[in-house]
Amino acid sequence: MSSNGPQSSVVPAHRRRGRSRNSLAIQLSAFALTFILIALLVVTSSRAAFVAQNDNSTNTVTSAAIALSDNDTSTAMFNNVTNMVPGTTYERCIDVTYTGTVDPTAVILYANGTPTGTLAPYLDLTVQVGADTPAAFRDCTGFVSSGTVYSGTLGTFASTRTSYANGVTTWDPIGSPETRTFRFVLTVQDTTAAAGLNTTFGFSWETRTS
Repeated sequence: MSSNGPQSSVVPAHRRRGRSRNSLAIQLSAFALTFILIALLVVTSSRAAFVAQNDNSTNTVTSAAIALSDNDTSTAMFNNVTNMVPGTTYERCIDVTYTGTVDPTAVILYANGTPTGTLAPYLDLTVQVGADTPAAFRDCTGFVSSGTVYSGTLGTFASTRTSYANGVTTWDPIGSPETRTFRFVLTVQDTTAAAGLNTTFGFSWETRTS
């Protein structure tokens, strides 16, 4: 055989096998990379499915409303009552109204401060409560008592019923508005010790949230 003849293009078998293995390795690597990318996409998609949102809108709160009012128009019930004599009763009526947005505790009546003067120990006081009476302030026309909340002297009431803690229970409102009429009856005792004396005094009503 001549050494100058055409060169053979036949690739040795071991080289072909090497290239085939390399091509297979590259293909496998690409396939593995593709699989990894797909897996990453799946994991990312799965995480997105676990996202939770909370849209918290503006909060609004209000406090309870609770109030007592009366119809005295800033005038005393026993205003300038003079020359009281034994055996004569002096009565006055007043409306007290609860207004509020909650169910309160019972309405308590107690003395508004310490009476001045020296007549209080000789004044007999009776306090009654009844349903709302349509009469005007001080006028007891049509009043019907549903119970007596106090009976004794004005002096004892003022010294023992001094606050919400030790006042007398009158009524427990269950609605709003709700009104009760109170009748206060004063009688001067028939004793010479009461002659020529005077006193000034007041009353308070109070209720609270339960």
